Amino acid sequence: MTECSNSLENFDFHKIFENWDDGVLITDSQGFVLMHNQAYLRLTFLPFDSLVGMNMRELIRKKYATNVASLRVLEDRQPVSMTHSNENGTIVVSSNPVFDTHGSIAVVVTFVRELTEIVRLREELMQAKEIEEMYFKYNQKEYSTTHNVPIAVSKMMNHTLVLAANIAQVAANVLLTGESGVGKDVIANYIHEQSSRKEAPFIAVNCAALPENLLESELFGYDSGAFTGAARAGKPGLFEAAQGGTLFLDEIGDTSQSFQATLLRVLETKEIKRIGAVKPIKIDVQIIAATNRDLEDMIKAGEFRSDLFYRLNIFRIKIPTLRDRREDIIPLSMYFMNLFNNQYHRQKRLSHEVLRQLTKYDWPGNIRELRNVIERMVVMSNGDYLSVSELPESLRNDFEMHPSVIVTGIMPINYAIEETEKQILTNALRTYVSTRKIGHILGIDHSTVVRKLKKYRLK
Repeated sequence: MTECSNSLENFDFHKIFENWDDGVLITDSQGFVLMHNQAYLRLTFLPFDSLVGMNMRELIRKKYATNVASLRVLEDRQPVSMTHSNENGTIVVSSNPVFDTHGSIAVVVTFVRELTEIVRLREELMQAKEIEEMYFKYNQKEYSTTHNVPIAVSKMMNHTLVLAANIAQVAANVLLTGESGVGKDVIANYIHEQSSRKEAPFIAVNCAALPENLLESELFGYDSGAFTGAARAGKPGLFEAAQGGTLFLDEIGDTSQSFQATLLRVLETKEIKRIGAVKPIKIDVQIIAATNRDLEDMIKAGEFRSDLFYRLNIFRIKIPTLRDRREDIIPLSMYFMNLFNNQYHRQKRLSHEVLRQLTKYDWPGNIRELRNVIERMVVMSNGDYLSVSELPESLRNDFEMHPSVIVTGIMPINYAIEETEKQILTNALRTYVSTRKIGHILGIDHSTVVRKLKKYRLK
């Protein structure tokens, strides 16, 4: 015991104090700093070489702090703990009173510990939990296109579905527009399923995939002997097959003017004639047409009939691109992952890093491209969890090749950073309601999002 006591007497406690990873601050009963280690200054980011002799109230007066734990202890005469978060990270501050023999506070000892890593791990755990919940949700098929409900989380896509459901209540012609791959066929089928015709056939035709003469024989059918090679008994066309239901004419902008004239006559008379036939056939079919081309520009160029356009354009729905409905990327990815896991008898999972990269990519091919990417990863990957390295090169290199921020002039760095932050947050608020989701997409803590929204007075 004596040897141990001698060792402690000779030990340099100041060395322990200075090499402690946690910050330590000791103040007297008036709030004046008696001592602290360098870790305290490092963790609090206070711009001083030393605080010894300074009263902690000076930090409030000089606006370095708004709430000081050690001063609260002097007021409440009990331990105080608080958490502070800023752009540098998150710290927890714990101040404890030390009483003298008379019951008065002699000193206040404050400990500061960095929580940034803990907060980061907690956020990752929450994100992992959210992903697991999504997997469970889609495995339970609560939200699947197999139930004839297109996947839609974003406000923009939900608005599109509401519009489509309203239009479905009337048997009028519909024109669907939007980029290639946005899911015009899915919306067309959704309109059919929401209509009174849902028990009748829904038939889709890709007008660009067939030559003009074959397209007409497929749609209108033909009588016996109509042309060389025709079936002896003739053949009904797709208009007849869709009787009472819906005919979806995809890529209508790629048809010839001759076909457009024939289709216009059908829409006006509600009758068709099989090729080689004399007697017309009455039809009751709702027409939904779709195109990724600008028909109004084609009309000006003399490539599309204006009278047919007006017949088709009774109701128009423009389907948003995937980059304009980024909230739908993760649910769609989950859906396709489950689809292809079942198809190829796999048990693949998308990692958080992959999901983050998928939401950043602009998807020029829209949902069709996303579907193809997920299918390729399911088939080609080795591990159960799909990593960023297994993404197609175009997705991995997209941001290096096409930076999302382009600087065209010279300005103070601090101003540029603040202006960029403000614009990014403004864009995020247009798409996402939850500040936690904004933090997830931007790769920052939820508390940082809240603080920056207050800083820039964004709501």
